[in-house]
Amino acid sequence: MDLQSDIRDGSRAGTDAGNALLPASILFGSLILAFFLPLMLLFAFAALVWLAAVAHHRNRIIKSQRARLEQTEDAAAHAGTIAARLGSILSASDLPIIATDEQGIITNSNNAAHQILGGGRSLRGVALDELITHKPVLELARHAFSGESGHARFSLPILGQTHELDVAADPLAGGDGCVFTFRDITELTKAVALKADFAANASHELRTPIASIRGAVDTLMGPTTPPEAMRLRMIEMISGNATRLELLVNDLLDLSKLESTDAPPTLEPIDLEALLTGIAEQFAPICSRRSITIEPMIEPSVQTINSDRSLIGLILRNLIENATKFASEGTSIRVDVRPTDVGVVIEVADKGIGIPIADQQRIFERFYQVDDARSGTSVKRGTGLGLAIVKHACRRLGGSISVRSVYGQGTTMRVTLPNHSPDQ
Repeated sequence: MDLQSDIRDGSRAGTDAGNALLPASILFGSLILAFFLPLMLLFAFAALVWLAAVAHHRNRIIKSQRARLEQTEDAAAHAGTIAARLGSILSASDLPIIATDEQGIITNSNNAAHQILGGGRSLRGVALDELITHKPVLELARHAFSGESGHARFSLPILGQTHELDVAADPLAGGDGCVFTFRDITELTKAVALKADFAANASHELRTPIASIRGAVDTLMGPTTPPEAMRLRMIEMISGNATRLELLVNDLLDLSKLESTDAPPTLEPIDLEALLTGIAEQFAPICSRRSITIEPMIEPSVQTINSDRSLIGLILRNLIENATKFASEGTSIRVDVRPTDVGVVIEVADKGIGIPIADQQRIFERFYQVDDARSGTSVKRGTGLGLAIVKHACRRLGGSISVRSVYGQGTTMRVTLPNHSPDQ
């Protein structure tokens, strides 16, 4: 409407400019004839008034056009500011975002899209089906170009690692293209898979001892009284599996507590020698039975550390328990504690069956057990949660855990923890 008005006003201005020639000609002619006929001065005056009116109307149109031009310039500047701001917002987003025309050619993209999808290069002018060749995304794009929004998932290798991406496609108004937004859901996918694995593994670990207990109870309560030797064996089976269930429930509670709370650790001075002595006493029966000794080696500068007593206890108890199970009989378990630049290092080393290289990266997963442990005797059989508990306890304390092991020779668990100052 404004453009039509401007055209109309411009046309009027041109017409007025042409109409001004007539009163100007009359005025000029009347002034010449006034030398011979003074009455012509009246015509000259009338022509002058006519010419002034035409000039006034023309100036009014020019001012109106100038005002509209200024408004148009202001609107263009405002639109440019909004466009620049939107561009900055899109560039600051860590989600890859690309826009295409109706032919599927990328017209706009942000920095995240350049880095994640384009390997650092600009994507303007690149065809979508050249950038992403996965069928679910291309099918999604086809529907989006038809005006239908949707989502799709696909895997994409990024910096040598496979990432799971969720892409949302939305058609632009007017049907002249689409906007695609990509979201990395790798961690979410892993969490869902881990949750499913946890439920399956927990069910399996609970089902086995429950089935053994039920079988033993059914035997004892059968119509015939079992021999004394069998009865004692059934009672021992019930007791052993009940103990296993108790250990499993306790480990599940410990792990759940570590994963669910965001509360900071409770820091206090801890005498490591006294703590290790108390833990060693808990494993005295198994150590005596297998002729194993626990040898604490604590440097004086870290005899006392400032940390969370319960978390440190969980770490040491689980690591020493594993070592007592898998150390060779007649050997010793060394518990070395020494200072580092960042805090304190605790190493629990045994001379035992060791861990195969293929299993070393998975031993901190919940319920994962090396085959020797899973198929071993009840003495070696664990819940599969001990090292997962240690890993989460280390994280709560701001530390980490790693493993060094040679299969058939032994294993060393290395825990690195900060030694907080007393005023923290």
